[in-house]
Amino acid sequence: MADYAEDSKDMSHWAWRNFVKTGVIAEQGVQPIIARSWQRSRNIDTGIDPIHNDLVLSKGLLEEKRADNQDLISIAAPIMRDICYMGGENFVSLSDADGYVFDAVSNVDCPIPLGATCREEVIGANGIGIALVEDKLVEIRRYEHYLTFLHEHGCAAITLHNPDGQIIGTINITNPFGDLEPGSSGLLQLGTQVIERQLRWKYSMQKEALSTFGVLKDEIGQCLLVFDQHGKIIDVNKNCINLLRFSREEEILGVHFRDILKENNAAGTIIPHPGTKFELVNDLCSVPCKAVKNSIIRGFNDSDKTLLLFETVNSVNKGPNKLYFTFNNIIGKAQSWSNIVHRAKKAAEVSSNVLIEGESGTGKELIAQSIHTDSGRSGLFVPINCGAIPKELIESELFGYEEGAFTGARKGGMKGKLEMADKGTLFLDEIGEMPLAMQVHLLRFLQDKTVTRMGGTKPKTVDIRVIAATNRDLRQEVKEGRFREDLYFRLNVINIQLPPLRRRKEDIPMLVHYFMNKFCQEFKKPPLDIDSTTINALCRYDWPGNVRELSNIIENGVIFTEGKIMAPEVLPSYVVDYKPINPLKENNLKIYEKALILETLEKCEGNVTKTAKALGIARNTLYNKLRKL
Repeated sequence: MADYAEDSKDMSHWAWRNFVKTGVIAEQGVQPIIARSWQRSRNIDTGIDPIHNDLVLSKGLLEEKRADNQDLISIAAPIMRDICYMGGENFVSLSDADGYVFDAVSNVDCPIPLGATCREEVIGANGIGIALVEDKLVEIRRYEHYLTFLHEHGCAAITLHNPDGQIIGTINITNPFGDLEPGSSGLLQLGTQVIERQLRWKYSMQKEALSTFGVLKDEIGQCLLVFDQHGKIIDVNKNCINLLRFSREEEILGVHFRDILKENNAAGTIIPHPGTKFELVNDLCSVPCKAVKNSIIRGFNDSDKTLLLFETVNSVNKGPNKLYFTFNNIIGKAQSWSNIVHRAKKAAEVSSNVLIEGESGTGKELIAQSIHTDSGRSGLFVPINCGAIPKELIESELFGYEEGAFTGARKGGMKGKLEMADKGTLFLDEIGEMPLAMQVHLLRFLQDKTVTRMGGTKPKTVDIRVIAATNRDLRQEVKEGRFREDLYFRLNVINIQLPPLRRRKEDIPMLVHYFMNKFCQEFKKPPLDIDSTTINALCRYDWPGNVRELSNIIENGVIFTEGKIMAPEVLPSYVVDYKPINPLKENNLKIYEKALILETLEKCEGNVTKTAKALGIARNTLYNKLRKL
């Protein structure tokens, strides 16, 4: 310790020296607030003689600190200048609630470097440190400081509060020669009042702007996400909540952007720029998106936030060489549905033929495309609807033809679906509608995997994975002679039976919200909510048309909903008035199906094609049902 003269007349000097030696506070010459600080300062690791404060922020961290306190700096800086130049030689500093000095105005050499901390536990008793602990105005002179390198200084410090009353920092005035100018503390108090008043005004303006933003964000047609400087989600609109299938805003707040980005996404963890395409995922889906706007916004006395506006991209198209459904697109958590997805994923690991059975509208093509996508086959997914092609043309559709094979044949011939699906997957939808004569040709192909075009003589070997789908009971069709037994066994290597929607009603709310969001996006409408009466009616209905029927009804509901909530009035009367059918009475469902077909046929003025489309089934399937009525 420095050798201080014994005959010093400075009472505070003597009191300080006595305390350092004995740990006892003198009865006179020490303010209570200083005495309390000395007691807290006794255990400082550096002792009392460090040359300077070594705990200083790096340049990068200091810049971050200044950025985090930008609003406070902009308000306090002119007031600090006024205080500094009112008279005398002064150093006026601004610190945060941790005691780090991040801004200063001075007309003398700076005794405290920017980025230094003045917390009590680091440099002992000092104006900034005591003010932060005591939360009041503090004056401290010369030897009242605990460390010797501050003994030539005099300072006054006072805490600053945000509009909620929380300490956000201090403003401090220091005279490097020990004596404060008269009135310095009064200037600090006045300056603090002005700063806090301006902070309250700015806070109220910011709060009003945020309130307006909170109202308007759900009127925006696109999806909206707001991120903090670390990439975590801090705000979101209903469009985005619905898109990602969260039930409440709180479920997504705090989630990092990378956690909802598809793996290996080109956008990485950087917030996408306008025009950038990316995919968002959750535990149920993968959604192709495109960024519309990316901008920086500022919160009150806070770090920058990033606002991202984006919209979905319709990337699922029919026909070969298009993007496909994946298992991430499959919606449902019912146990029966989860078992189906597990079975389909196992099927994707091998090249065996697959037969998917299920009622119309249950998602057979969705499963088929997902199997293809997950299989890693390099070729195309080629769908063909066996019930939609006239029996005279189905052979040419499958096998293709050479030039001149028949009247009207295209010059140069045409490649058939089998050749198009080489190295890929052929999806035979409604295989039960395939004519018997054509079944023979298909069976032969499955045996030798060679294709000979109509009118041609040169066979071509192809590598094809076949997935067939049907809404018929093929075993019964075999018994009645309408489907070849040997073909059935060839196709039915892996069997996947899809449950109707009425057997997984727990998935209906999830599907409803998905379709609502999908059609709101498609029709450029703001997001909708749905009331409990409507959702209960949808869950009560038995859905003979399955998910396809549900999609059509929600599309209609979105179109005709005028307000923000989908109500029962936009649902068909047969859904709202539906009375649950006793599952023990097998005939009830057939009776209801008959009534639905006849009602739809009447609405379509007897047009079978329009009726089949409205019901979501193939025309041949409708003819078969009509024959049985």
